[in-house]
Amino acid sequence: MAISVVFILIAIGATGFLIVIIIDYLKAKEILRPKADYVRNEILQSEIRIETEKSEAQEAKEDVKVLTDEIKVVKKELVNLEKELEESKTRERRRKPTKFKLED
Repeated sequence: MAISVVFILIAIGATGFLIVIIIDYLKAKEILRPKADYVRNEILQSEIRIETEKSEAQEAKEDVKVLTDEIKVVKKELVNLEKELEESKTRERRRKPTKFKLED
């Protein structure tokens, strides 16, 4: 009979210990829940910012590509204009001696 009383007391003690652990767990869970929600919200906002920045970076890359293409076109036009300017200067040099002869 004494042994069964010891086992009953051990079972009651273990049950009480488990109840204390469960109550402590529930308290900790309630304390940490707002912090976990806050962190989840921050993570979500960070993911949204990352996606926004990715899309902005993609747009910037596309803009750079367009501008690079435009620069190539402008460079070609500049080369053509330089050629025309050089031709015009050459023609003007040819005319100058004639111009001076006529004035004399």
